[in-house]
Amino acid sequence: MKILLVDDEKHFKNIFSILSRKYKFQFECAENIKEAIRLINENNFDLAVIDYSLPDGNGTELNRFIKLNHPSLKTALSTGYTDMVENTANGDFDYYIRKDRIVLFMEKHLNN
Repeated sequence: MKILLVDDEKHFKNIFSILSRKYKFQFECAENIKEAIRLINENNFDLAVIDYSLPDGNGTELNRFIKLNHPSLKTALSTGYTDMVENTANGDFDYYIRKDRIVLFMEKHLNN
């Protein structure tokens, strides 16, 4: 499995680094939308885990790009805004993850 993490917080890159060693998956990290689009166009990812708040926009903008240009790529919105996670009808993300539960989400999906 190859995963793209789009998050400007170093803490989550460190978490994914630990998880990638434990579960034997590859991941790339982008800190903004521009970098994420470049990586998506150059790679074949299975999942993009996207933070809502990014330096050059928000995660929903990137999700729209992905769904139009790479529709087979699954997307997960990662956010600390719990009301966004609870209201999943407003977006086209495949998954919604509260940031405080990202490890549980990843372990569940990597074990399947």
